[in-house]
Parts: sequence; structure tokens; C-alpha cells
Amino acid sequence: MQERIDSTADGIAAELRQWIASGTLSDGARLVERELAERFAVSRIPLREALRKLEAQGLIAIHPNRGAVVRTLTLADVDEIYSLRMLLEGDAIFQAVKRMDEETLVRASLVHRLLGKAETQEKQGALNREFHELLYAPCGNLRQLNAIRDLRAQVERYERLQATLLADTPAFQHEHASILKACRERDARLAKSMTVTHLATAKRIVGKVVTQALTPR
Repeated sequence: MQERIDSTADGIAAELRQWIASGTLSDGARLVERELAERFAVSRIPLREALRKLEAQGLIAIHPNRGAVVRTLTLADVDEIYSLRMLLEGDAIFQAVKRMDEETLVRASLVHRLLGKAETQEKQGALNREFHELLYAPCGNLRQLNAIRDLRAQVERYERLQATLLADTPAFQHEHASILKACRERDARLAKSMTVTHLATAKRIVGKVVTQALTPR
């Protein structure tokens, strides 16, 4: 049975975003309009709209003569992205703790346990994303949550290349447990501080991956 593909601009953008995050489209890979239009069975109008969405999210660069390519992040990009993530995610959890209900805490605890048992990087990445989104959601600011999601998407492919960012690392699970404990205790300031510390750890690791990717071989 042939896989059904969402041919809207949003659907195409979501599919391409997943290809970039998983490494199917690597840094510097060209996105050829003709090939992609055939792949998604669409005209170039929704395809170009999808590419513009990815460009706005910082995932690709569109050059007048070369077309679209997957962006290769620099260390300066990583610094900017994580600085913004610390501001936005720190504030999101600070606001969320004040509104967090017991159901959210129970669901986040379950995801945290599953994350510790996940056996594949794909599953680990999905659970890690779900854990943070559950805790941020009660902040109620949809624009802020969308901005957080877009910033995370820009570095997700590097996180998946580095196993130490995932659930098989006790240090990361310990940081998650500390964030969750602060939320349970309704300590908004501590939850924010632990979230910023958690992101600082991720920034150092992603920085190392990006440095390796940029080093000539």
C-alpha cells in the first residue's frame, strides 16, 4: 500500500523538517524543486511555500542561483539559538509551574520513566521532546511555545547525532528528574534554574558536534 503524503504546504514542510531532523537530509544537502514536486505529487506553488516556511525557521537557506540547501549551523548560530531557548524555555516553565495540574505531572513522570527505558534514538528523541512540551504547555502562550518548537527543530539533528543528549545518559535523566521535582514542589524559580542548566549542558554537547562537523577532514 502506498504511503499517503500530506500535499499541503504545512504537510510538506513537516515532512521535510522530519527528514532534516533525522539526518535523511544532511547539512548542505540540496532541495531540488523538480524532484521534490514529483516526490510529493504537487505543483511548485505549495512546495515553494513549504520551503519558505523552513527558511523562516532557520532550517534551510534559499540562494537565488543555487536553490535551497539544508543550513549548516555555525558555533555562533548555536550560541544564538541556545541563548534564546534559555530565555523562552526558562520563562515558559516558570509560568507553567503556577498553572500545572496533577494530570500534567503524572503524564510527565510517565514520559520520564519511558525515556529511561527507550532503546532507539528516534524513540528517545520523541520522548525527550514530549517531556519538555508537557511541562511548558501550561504557560498558555502559544506564540512562545511555537518559537520554542522552531528553535529546537534547528538543532534537533545535532542532538540526534549525539547519544549523550539522550536517555542512556544518567546525567540528563538526573536533570530531568530535578526539573520534575521542582515542578511537583511548585518551585517556579528552581524549575526555571534547572531548565536553563539543562539547556546549557545540551549547548556544550551540540557545540562539540557542530565543531566536529565544521572541522576539515
